[in-house]
Amino acid sequence: MNPNNEEFFMGRAVTSLQTMLRTVALCGEKLPVVIPDGVYGTQTAAAVTAFQRQNGLPATGVTDYETWRAIRKAYESALVEMSPAAPLEITMQPGQVILEGSDNLHVLLIQAMLHNLHLAFDNMPDCCLSGVCDGETGEAIRCLQRCCGMQPSGILNKELWQLLAGLYHQAVGDGERGKVCPSAPHQEP
Repeated sequence: MNPNNEEFFMGRAVTSLQTMLRTVALCGEKLPVVIPDGVYGTQTAAAVTAFQRQNGLPATGVTDYETWRAIRKAYESALVEMSPAAPLEITMQPGQVILEGSDNLHVLLIQAMLHNLHLAFDNMPDCCLSGVCDGETGEAIRCLQRCCGMQPSGILNKELWQLLAGLYHQAVGDGERGKVCPSAPHQEP
């Protein structure tokens, strides 16, 4: 794809190139942001030139095969970076519960979530990150159940897991320390 003053190249390939360049630019690369319009004009050529300079390619403004491959690779990385993190889903069998004394590998994850809820909500008791569903963990689960209008059994089932995961997401947000989600600072869960 070679633009010049008299001729513009148009089509799906140009739109794809522009979309990739725009995504890479929006992901933090210092590139001119182009609008995917299907026309390989001066803005697209400038973005290609900037990309080439930043990536050690000959800065021609022409999208040759090597430039296309490099842009495609940067685009694929940008898509991963811009996508939300994969959600964590634990597997619980039908009717499976986690209670005090349970030996289950999910307990450490549950304790970490309960600990972070303790940091966000004044009335939430803390629990040790021991990996054992002990009395402290059971009390934190019962407190969560009471605050959410559930029977305080201390048993973690699928319903409580969904509630815990939702509260954790609201309270912890992106996980940055000292930044609690504005909708839930120091409130009752």
